[in-house]
Amino acid sequence: MSKPAVIVHPRPDLDACVCITLAGASPQDVHFLPAGATEVPSVCPCCGKRLTGAERILDHPLGEKGRLDADGTRHSAAVSMPEAKNADPKLLAEVEEQDSTGLVKQPKIPIARIVAAVRTEASDRGLRDTELDREVVSTMSRIIRGLNLLHGAQESARSYIAQSQVKEVGGCKFAILPPGETPPQVGIILNEEYDVSGAIYVTGFNLGVTRYPGRTTPDLRKLQPHLPGWFVHSAGFLACWGSRKSSATQPPPTNCPQTQEEILALMRKVFCLYAQTSSPRYKKARAGRIEYCGRHHQTADRRTAGTYSSSRPRNRATSNSFCARKA
Repeated sequence: MSKPAVIVHPRPDLDACVCITLAGASPQDVHFLPAGATEVPSVCPCCGKRLTGAERILDHPLGEKGRLDADGTRHSAAVSMPEAKNADPKLLAEVEEQDSTGLVKQPKIPIARIVAAVRTEASDRGLRDTELDREVVSTMSRIIRGLNLLHGAQESARSYIAQSQVKEVGGCKFAILPPGETPPQVGIILNEEYDVSGAIYVTGFNLGVTRYPGRTTPDLRKLQPHLPGWFVHSAGFLACWGSRKSSATQPPPTNCPQTQEEILALMRKVFCLYAQTSSPRYKKARAGRIEYCGRHHQTADRRTAGTYSSSRPRNRATSNSFCARKA
């Protein structure tokens, strides 16, 4: 019995790749549908083939997604598949950790085991002797070359980082990245070497803010009331109008941020206020007015959730004065 075709999001991550493999689909039978799609089209946007409706939709909002906990943690889709009962528990644990937290702190599968797995899979397909050895070399050389290319990409990433600006938001550092595609390794270097918590990006109509793996603050879900129509990840590490997995085809709504600077200004507004209202000092002063230092002033009793004026001066976001005080 032939396996059905599979639909996943573009730029498949580890979870999507494991889902495809567990489903038994061949690469030629995989279709890529943007994660922001609201319905499955009759024609595949990636290859132009007609979709029958029998395709299995994996790691995608329109199909099989991982379990969502009450605290907002989204688990991997692969772990939720019926086929997962036959999968390596260590593989599933690594996929789960990567997908739910964004970072695998202690990898569970060493490269030597991956080499053994490549040989076992090729042997299972009937390859023997020299033919088997060549298949192992062919597969592993691509992986090793890719690892070396990622390492080499760090140099171009450092020159890219030099063009970025790092701003503070509620005690966390965020990078405002240059417009366009972000080179590989930029996030890793900013996170590990510069203690940057995340980045604000823009590529075409795509605009958003992401928190780097391993970071727990700030919780970007707090931006959701101010970003109608935007995607805000249930784990709080992404708020965006368009992303790599689902590119935007038009600008954000007019009542939302339109630029990286306006996202920064919104974050300072939300997270500075959140930090202040969580402190004992604020509770003593809540009868007074809360103002933002600098050019943006707003009284607490007139604050309106879910609204954002994109007509404010653009240079306001670059100010480092973002504290709150009693008037």
